[in-house]
Amino acid sequence: MVDNVIQGKTRSRREFCSFYTESDPILTYMVKRLGVVDGDSILEPCAGDGVFIEKILDSHEEEYKIDAVDLNPQAVIGLKKKFDASNIHVWQADTLLDFKSDLFSQNDYRYTKIIGNPPYGAWQDTKKRDLLKELYGGYVRETYTLFIRRCIDLLSENGRLVFIIPDTFLALHMHKDTRKKILEETKIEEILLIPSKFFPGVNFGYSNLCIISFVKTKASENHKVKIVSVKNSIDNLYKVAEQDYSAADNYQQLLQKEILQSEGHSFLIGGNEKIRAIIKDSEIKLGDIADCVTGFYSGDNKKYIVAKDIKVRGSKGYSVVGNSQIDFNFLENPNLINGVGDKQRYISFLKNAIGTIKKPTEWYIRWDKNTVQGYKNSQVARFQNSKYYFKDGIGVPMVKSNNIHAILLEKRLFDQSVVGIFPKNKQYQNYLLGFLNSETCATILKVINHTANNSANYLKKLPIILDKKSIKGVEKVLEAFFRNEDKEDALREINKIFKILYGF
Repeated sequence: MVDNVIQGKTRSRREFCSFYTESDPILTYMVKRLGVVDGDSILEPCAGDGVFIEKILDSHEEEYKIDAVDLNPQAVIGLKKKFDASNIHVWQADTLLDFKSDLFSQNDYRYTKIIGNPPYGAWQDTKKRDLLKELYGGYVRETYTLFIRRCIDLLSENGRLVFIIPDTFLALHMHKDTRKKILEETKIEEILLIPSKFFPGVNFGYSNLCIISFVKTKASENHKVKIVSVKNSIDNLYKVAEQDYSAADNYQQLLQKEILQSEGHSFLIGGNEKIRAIIKDSEIKLGDIADCVTGFYSGDNKKYIVAKDIKVRGSKGYSVVGNSQIDFNFLENPNLINGVGDKQRYISFLKNAIGTIKKPTEWYIRWDKNTVQGYKNSQVARFQNSKYYFKDGIGVPMVKSNNIHAILLEKRLFDQSVVGIFPKNKQYQNYLLGFLNSETCATILKVINHTANNSANYLKKLPIILDKKSIKGVEKVLEAFFRNEDKEDALREINKIFKILYGF
């Protein structure tokens, strides 16, 4: 069978997203957490090549029944060849959409155990996406969260589920409905955090992996979720499987009810109790005192954006602009939002926010009237949040680095890779600029969202302490910086101020 290519990837990788689990430490840990006993009815909702089933067969001699389900017909053929035992039944079905077949049609039928490695980001055509939206609501482009929601419904009371999935559901705003369902309808026993490199053939740039184990029952008021992190040696999973947490790189327990009560039901992992309390109890968030918005996208950067010169970082493949083509006085144009004239003209553009406090203009964007009208009419350009264009504010990179950095926008048009922060009261601009460049802010933001995403939704949640003494202190530091631009000295003083203010 020819494996057709869809969006640059093979059909099995795009449509089925079949990353098969072949790591014995991972399999051992997961099957151990599943806890198979006599009489179990087990579901593998995306069975792939059957490695979980093999591990269960090798590890348990109890009497149990297994339903192995997969959408991919080639995988089903392989499963039927591999397993011919009377207690293992192989089905070709779509677990997310199949409600009528003999497999899932009995409303009173539920599984006591479910284990799996559901597909991550499987490609869906428009028709299927619309159907999933109708059935599940919310965000349907990430399929693994739909499998979680579906399989909670397929579990019997006190049944247990163990899944290996990306860790993005723990914090990303788009998955808050999934978090709410898990937290309200199940008792989470353990979440094991591991780097994606532990998973053969997978290395995500945007997130890591986790293994979640939960029981379908309402959690008690004092139930705590075990959060376990193993970063360095995959073989440590053997010890953790036996509940030897001395092998873990980090171990903590969080009250499940407090996770449910947190904003967006986020897990706030990686921080201590004090940091979580500051995030949860802060009376003022960044979103209360500043507008946080995403910037502009041209639709074709190499066509419309030009570099100052060939020395500009990342300018390979871009044209270089001459001074005669730049409108240095564009801010004087009363109709700037609609363009700066009929001839081809360029204006200052902030293509990224890589830097600290101040950043010189290195990029320019075409902004004559005809071109601007083209942006507005384009199906791919994003002329979004335009009332914030050409305003004073602060820019923060959308993609997180080790430490958060923020720079002054200085009335430049800013790219969609930049989050623009516009204080509602201008007197707080320098104070927020200082805070957003502090180690304290970076620490808090990593707890709010541990993934690489630095979007406006997470920045809005930053707890802000408006302390008069600290505000004056930051102003004094930045005044000195603007006079002599000693960045290292300024950051050192800013870090001191906010460490004392926030108490960590």
